[in-house]
Amino acid sequence: MQRCVPGQSASTAQVAYAVPAVYRAHHDKKRVVIATANIALQEQLVRKDLPMLASVLPWPFTFALLKGRNNYVCLDRRIESEARGELRGLYYDDQQRQVDEVLAWAEATKTGDVSELPFIPSAQVWSKFSVGSDECKGEGCPFRDDCFAERAKGLAQGADLVVTNYHMLFAHLALRAETGQDLVLPAFDLLILDEAHEAAEIAREFFGFTVSEQTFARLATVAADMGNKALAGELRQEAQSLFTTLGSFARSPRYKRRLKEPGFASAAALQRAVSKLVALATTKAADELADKKERATARNAAKNATVAGARVAEGLELSDAGKVYWLDVDPKGRTKLRGKPIDVSTLLRDELFARCPSVSLVSATLTTQGTFDFVRRELGVPEGALEVVAETPFDFASQALLVVPERLPDPRDADFIDEASRIFQHVVDACDGRTLGLFTSYRNLNAVYERLDGREHRVLRQGELPRAELTRLFKEDVGSILLGTESFWTGIDVAGEALTGLVIDKLPFPPPDDPVIDAICERDPRAFDNYLVPLAIIALRQGVGRLIRCKTDVGVAVILDKRIAEKGYGKKFLKSLPPMLTTRRVENIGRFLEEAAYARAS
Repeated sequence: MQRCVPGQSASTAQVAYAVPAVYRAHHDKKRVVIATANIALQEQLVRKDLPMLASVLPWPFTFALLKGRNNYVCLDRRIESEARGELRGLYYDDQQRQVDEVLAWAEATKTGDVSELPFIPSAQVWSKFSVGSDECKGEGCPFRDDCFAERAKGLAQGADLVVTNYHMLFAHLALRAETGQDLVLPAFDLLILDEAHEAAEIAREFFGFTVSEQTFARLATVAADMGNKALAGELRQEAQSLFTTLGSFARSPRYKRRLKEPGFASAAALQRAVSKLVALATTKAADELADKKERATARNAAKNATVAGARVAEGLELSDAGKVYWLDVDPKGRTKLRGKPIDVSTLLRDELFARCPSVSLVSATLTTQGTFDFVRRELGVPEGALEVVAETPFDFASQALLVVPERLPDPRDADFIDEASRIFQHVVDACDGRTLGLFTSYRNLNAVYERLDGREHRVLRQGELPRAELTRLFKEDVGSILLGTESFWTGIDVAGEALTGLVIDKLPFPPPDDPVIDAICERDPRAFDNYLVPLAIIALRQGVGRLIRCKTDVGVAVILDKRIAEKGYGKKFLKSLPPMLTTRRVENIGRFLEEAAYARAS
């Protein structure tokens, strides 16, 4: 019998594209950039896959990891935070402990990379130790020569393979389009986009914007630091007034999902305060008597204030017909003004595919119904691009059973959750725990959690511990149950018997109140077939892909949404899934597992 090594299968695709990348880097002297959607895969590449290849391939090569600036501790920000007293007495006990641990680590670290920490610091804590590119003082920083982010950038400049993320790639494209220079990433010849099914949405996020009252509170702090406390007070007051107005509008009957007509609020008073700050900062930046750090801070303030003011104006005037604008109110009542491009295909076609000699898109879920048509449209892939579908190395027909229970209520019915919970319990009993539940909402997750009989099995629920810790416990505590939402549909690699049952509550259609989805549906009368179904197919394939992770895995995938079996569009979902034995009777789960166990034993 083959031994199933957890994590083994997750590296297959990465090794498959990394070998030819190394070959081209060594033989043709080409620099290769590998962009991924998440930090976990970046870490896997630089800590596991590439070192393994370096030990076995006959072609020597170098590689480096380059993250966004805010992933590295900033020596200047740390000193400023200490000087302002922001690292003492301002936090709850757990946050103060985090601060103390970050301080001790910062004294010893060689890379300054936050991923070295044995925990994930809260955003509030880490903001006292890091800066984004818009806050970096550049040449005006007194710690420029010791900067961890610049050191990582220098290593990337000399590497054959550079591993980075989509945000860095898109920042590189944006600055290159603006300046004609390679300022974020080193110049490269070949580009690999891993997890390419996520590229379009990340591009929308990157080329969009979010502006809030906190945006102007930060600018007010800079105004106060430059000696104008009256202007700081004006910025805070006018920002509070505007965003209070926006919050009231967001809760009113006039607002539905997104902003459709300008004139619902005025930012004239705030814009006057912003203009004063730009003038003040511009004067300070030109003051030759000020030191380099003060001038750099002033330059950043002028730029950031100009950008913030322009974003407010754009969002209130709805000035770009290619974007969708909306108001986002968080659980604490804080309002944000947001904007995103609806379609990024033209931008990516012009700035990515037209400018790079070779771009390879890689993902386990790039096709829908066996074609690349959807992802081609989404990403602006040029005509004539080569296509390769690499079939799964796993024998799903013998390793997996797909169950769509009969006589289930529609997922939108009030009695759905009770029946879904009953079937979930049946799966748990048949699999002796060892079940991963993937949900489309916290509401459904929590409802099933409350109804589960967990006396015999440990039940792990998203939100109770960090994602990585929950995954580790689920792997190690064979027989446990793990319940998760969107972030658990991808990147969870649990090979072996710890994951035997997979339950999915609903077909993962995007929420109809999503502003981008709303705008797409308004533009395209056939958006359901052209956009919503393909998007949901890709998400479902990602979820089902958690089940079989190596050649000795055996498991059952239970989809609690009868529409996949009874609606016409359900055939499109089924056609996109690996070929599996299929049943509508949950009683067959136990029989399938017994027969699979017998086959393995013999």
